[in-house]
Amino acid sequence: MTAYLDAMRRYATFSGRSTRKEFWYYHLVLLGLVIGGLIIDVAIAGPREPQPLISALVIMGHYVPSLAVIVRRLHDLEKSGWLVLTCLIPLIGIVAFIVIGSTPSEDGTPDFPGNRDQRPAPQLRPSGSDQQIQRIEKLAALRSSGAITAEEFETMKAAVIGSDQFSEERRTAAYPMGKPS
Repeated sequence: MTAYLDAMRRYATFSGRSTRKEFWYYHLVLLGLVIGGLIIDVAIAGPREPQPLISALVIMGHYVPSLAVIVRRLHDLEKSGWLVLTCLIPLIGIVAFIVIGSTPSEDGTPDFPGNRDQRPAPQLRPSGSDQQIQRIEKLAALRSSGAITAEEFETMKAAVIGSDQFSEERRTAAYPMGKPS
């Protein structure tokens, strides 16, 4: 049920990925809703000539999310979302639907515009100058908030810049030919 709710939260989101689990659970719940709608239609109009009112509303309400789930599933397979149009071809569409839903996911992240923001950013180790900048920014924030005076800021800033320069000089002096192995 959570796969269905996740798919409905991303009602018209055609970027990103959908797993096989989300794809099949979404369509299984949708099938159950359509069958429930048909049962209600028969109960309202009678078994002789049921009017597919409720089931038609269920299908129309799920048309866009179904397309979105299929497109995201295609992205998960590293295929273009435009292949969803094959599902609209009579007879071939049923086979395409089953193949799309049954094919295992690809390991890599496809380079679709919606996935660029979902890829984890590379973790960079801050360099000495980055650490200096961060320290000085924190000191500037303290100065602007009034926690330290401008004179204290200048003194601490000089200490941050000087301590890092001193530690670099000390490393160079300790190992003038490079660090021993």
